[in-house]
Amino acid sequence: MFKEWLRVHLNRVQIRGFKSFADSVELLLEPGITAVVGPNGCGKSNVSDAIRWVLGEQRARSLRCPTMMSVLFNGGSNLQPAERAEVSLRFTNSEGKLALESPEVEITRQLSKDGNSRYFINQTPCRLKDITELFMDTGVGVSAYSVMEQSKIDQILNTRPEERRFLFDEVAGITKYKQRKKEAIKKLEATEDNIVRINDIIHEIERETTDLKEQASQAERYQHLQAQLRDLELDLSFREYNQFIQELSETQSNLDQILTASSQINQTIQETEQQVEDAQNRQVELEQDIRKESAIVQDFQTKIEKTERQIALYKERQLNIQQQRQRANQAINSLQKQLDGLIKQSQSYQQEQTEIDVYLKLEESKLTARRRVLDDFDRRIEDTGHSVDQAQTDLATTTSQISQAETQLSSLNSKLEYSAEHLYQVKEQAKSLTQALEVAETEASKSERQSQETEVELLKVDSSKTKVIEQLAALQKNLRQLESEINGIKDSLGLSVSRLKSLKDLQSAYEGFYTGVRAILKAKTVEPTTFSGICGVVAELIVTDSDYELAIEIALGNAIQNIITNTAEDARSAIDFLKRTKAGRVTFLPLDILRPRYFDDQHLLQRPGIIGIANELVGCDAKYEVAIDQLLGNTLVVEDIDTAINLARRFRPKSRLVTLDGEILNASGAVTGGYNSRQSSGLLSRSRELEELQDQIDHLSKRIEQKNKKRNQVVNDTTELQQKRQSLMVQWQDLQIAYQGHQKDLEQSQNRVNEIAEQLAQVVLKEQGLQTQNTEFVTDRDDLEVQFQEAEKKRQLLLKKIDRMNEQIESEKNKRKEVDQASQELEIKLASKREKHKSILSSLDQIAQNQLQVKNSIDEQKQIIESDEASKLNITDQIESSQKVFLQLEQDKFTVVERVEELSAEQTKLLATTSEAQKLHRQMRRQYEKQNRVRHQMEVTQTQLQMQIKAISANIQDKYQVEIEEVKSDFPTNKDTKDVSRFELVSHIEQFKNEIESLGMVNMKAISAYQEHKEREVFLVSQREDLQKSLESTYQAIQKINQTSKTAFLDTFTQIQTNFQIVFAELFNGGETELCLTDEEDILESGVDIIASPPGKRPQTITQLSGGERSLVAVALLFAIFKIKPSPFCVMDEVDAALDESNVLRFTNLVQAYAKQTQFVIITHNKRTMETADVMYGVTMEQAGVSKLVSAKLSDYN
Repeated sequence: MFKEWLRVHLNRVQIRGFKSFADSVELLLEPGITAVVGPNGCGKSNVSDAIRWVLGEQRARSLRCPTMMSVLFNGGSNLQPAERAEVSLRFTNSEGKLALESPEVEITRQLSKDGNSRYFINQTPCRLKDITELFMDTGVGVSAYSVMEQSKIDQILNTRPEERRFLFDEVAGITKYKQRKKEAIKKLEATEDNIVRINDIIHEIERETTDLKEQASQAERYQHLQAQLRDLELDLSFREYNQFIQELSETQSNLDQILTASSQINQTIQETEQQVEDAQNRQVELEQDIRKESAIVQDFQTKIEKTERQIALYKERQLNIQQQRQRANQAINSLQKQLDGLIKQSQSYQQEQTEIDVYLKLEESKLTARRRVLDDFDRRIEDTGHSVDQAQTDLATTTSQISQAETQLSSLNSKLEYSAEHLYQVKEQAKSLTQALEVAETEASKSERQSQETEVELLKVDSSKTKVIEQLAALQKNLRQLESEINGIKDSLGLSVSRLKSLKDLQSAYEGFYTGVRAILKAKTVEPTTFSGICGVVAELIVTDSDYELAIEIALGNAIQNIITNTAEDARSAIDFLKRTKAGRVTFLPLDILRPRYFDDQHLLQRPGIIGIANELVGCDAKYEVAIDQLLGNTLVVEDIDTAINLARRFRPKSRLVTLDGEILNASGAVTGGYNSRQSSGLLSRSRELEELQDQIDHLSKRIEQKNKKRNQVVNDTTELQQKRQSLMVQWQDLQIAYQGHQKDLEQSQNRVNEIAEQLAQVVLKEQGLQTQNTEFVTDRDDLEVQFQEAEKKRQLLLKKIDRMNEQIESEKNKRKEVDQASQELEIKLASKREKHKSILSSLDQIAQNQLQVKNSIDEQKQIIESDEASKLNITDQIESSQKVFLQLEQDKFTVVERVEELSAEQTKLLATTSEAQKLHRQMRRQYEKQNRVRHQMEVTQTQLQMQIKAISANIQDKYQVEIEEVKSDFPTNKDTKDVSRFELVSHIEQFKNEIESLGMVNMKAISAYQEHKEREVFLVSQREDLQKSLESTYQAIQKINQTSKTAFLDTFTQIQTNFQIVFAELFNGGETELCLTDEEDILESGVDIIASPPGKRPQTITQLSGGERSLVAVALLFAIFKIKPSPFCVMDEVDAALDESNVLRFTNLVQAYAKQTQFVIITHNKRTMETADVMYGVTMEQAGVSKLVSAKLSDYN
């Protein structure tokens, strides 16, 4: 069993962007022991976390992270944060122990920055469930014992017994049984829920079936009454039809007599109208002449009135001019008085202004003198202040110099003492470095020679490895491409199969058809004999090219769902069925009475843009051609709407034009088009699409078979190259490790030589410098003592000078304050005077403006007086001229008035003649209108009779689909109603209607619904019985799983207990231990308790043991499990941290013993553990936060 597990081992771990591993790192692992070492905090445990993470760990806390996004590399001083974290594990699977047909199995997990997580098996995307099932019961997994860290050890030791049994379940191989049991329990719960739901549904259906049974009985009664009512109403309609025909004949005879009389009266009316028309024409001429002459008279009257108004206006203007002169003289006197007052006021203000000017000049000179005195005070105070600041600055500088001199003196004395001691040490160091330099140069020469020899061998292996990797990469790329193509073809195949099934379902359910059409088609399927005359729907009986499908569907419109029947009787039977079931309305095309339509504009077919007649673009059975000719025989298919419009404008065809895009141009000129989201109903293209999908599915299936053959060949070639690559990789790794070791030794030796030489040179220079430095220190100390004494004298003088200048500044400030106060009082007085002076100037400006305005007003009034005198003379001349024109207009007006009176006398005579003719015309018109009313009434009666006849015929046709001729042949021989009067017939009809109405709302679908519900009830009862059988089988499966799991667990538990005692004794050099079940009644849920008794101690629980003893107990339990079912690999993260020297030795001996059957990866700080490793990886952190790997194959050195 151990040898079998060695055939599945971990051979590579690749980490990139995970936690502290910024760059891609690769751990190449071999069977045996691999150690991962390094200082604290360098990222060793991140290797263990990476393995747990790729196996599917979902708890961020278990990876020592607050959130799962924290596993992404967070960046460094010179590195950006990682966009993606990726970890891959590759296993050998040469014997196919893992459930994949591949010599190597690689699992990968990726987490991108946007939170997207993906899993891969051999670079093919998969689910976490697939990875979990791949390693189930192998000991590999997040919760299994393949990854053991200190926290896992603590979990085994510190958790409750129930939580500890996961290890025992994994070893016993019952994890999968428990998983199946959970799935079975879920299935059990779902089945029970389904039974409850089905019981509810059955109960509801039983209730509905009872209701439907009553409704179906009512519907049958309704059908019987409706048939009797039909016969009675048809008899009544036939009787009314005959009565209306007789009345129509009598009305037509009376109408002919009235039309003859109306013709004679109409001739007399026309003669009278001619007389009236001639008189009216002459009257119009007279009225025109009278209006013309009257307009002339009115024109003269207007001119006379205008002349009178002008004379009156001139006289009024004379009076206004005289009044205006009087007002001007009065205004001149008033303005002259106002001007004299303004002159006196101006003289008073000018005198006051002169006095203020003299006062301001005197006081401003005083203020200027005081301001100069203040400026002198400010300047002296400022100068003295600058002198004080400068003195204080000099004082601070001097004080600082004194302090520095004291410090320097103290420092120099210390340096002199230290320099003498240091000089002795330097001389001894130079002697030691000279000896070390000779030894380092010898080691460097040896390392350089070994490195060159290894480099030559490495280049040879690397060249061979590169070729193999390139070949393998090409094959893997080809394999991925093939798998991608296969997956793509499978996706396309799945979509095609799904679409085919969907279309078949739509076709079988007649989806897309109207309710009535669907009802007829379903009825034909159920009762083919009854509906044998139904040929089918137009959409299913015709085919056309895909290019013409849209045009044909648009041309047919709703007619695409018309149903073709063999005879009109078949159509009538179908209509009766629709009425009985109330399933809707359908248009039928009976082949025996259908008349085709043909296209008669043959010359249009030669025009460009014409595709052809629509019926010629459609294929169908020969027997249906008459129906297709009737629907499409007069429809022309053209390329586009522009072609259709040009044809309509130029030829005005009688046919309908349809474009390939679905626009329609009717013979009337109406155009239909626009955007339609569906473009077409799809009924016409459904059959064609089904055939295309079937062909596509066959083609894709063949392609998948070809691709799979090619893929299998590539997999075989890849396996051979992978084995060759693995061999070269191992050889290359060995040489690389050796080369890196030689290079590192060479680099260290050269660095050591350079370092020693540099140190020796520095020591010699340091010795010379120290001797020179001592001499300089003595000279500097003497100079500093002289400088210190001079600086102290200078500081005392500066202090006295500062006190004297401060007293002077205070005195000057007091004097300046007195002068400043007097200046402010003077400025206040001057401000008041300036304000008054400003007010006087403003008043003088205003007086000057007023004087100028008054003078201008006086000049304007004088000009008015002068202009009025000239206007007065001009107006007198205009009055005399207007009076002469007035006399001439009066004479012309009198002549025209006489002519108007003559025309009016002739008009009065003509009016009398016209009145007599109009009176005769009105009498004849009244007689004619009376005859017309009688004629109109008879025509209305005739139309009403015709409409009633048509209404009776249409009503019979619409309501019962029977022609009136058929009623004629049926009812004369009807013995039931032959001797019944019309009143009795109407009474019977009302009686049947009342009885039908008393039935209320009748569900005509209840008959078929009742049958469907009954069938569904039977079906659901059978389904419930099946579910109950399934429930029983599930219970049996759970019992079988429990029994199998219990047996496997007890067998494994016994073996682990025996092995645990043996391993415990090896690790503790004796002692006893025991595994106990906490609940032996419930084996499958019982916890596991551990009782340990180290040598010399009483039995106790593991919580009472020391830290080291507890760790050894956990290790003993782990290796006891390995004896039964070793994991392909085991990662141990610092499990030896709590062990002392002797216990570590026992631990390492145990690991070495089990290394033949399990591959170990141990993260450790312990030197003894490192000594057992075959390969060692060192984790370093040269840059903060970034981990790197260094490897060494220790078996070569051993």
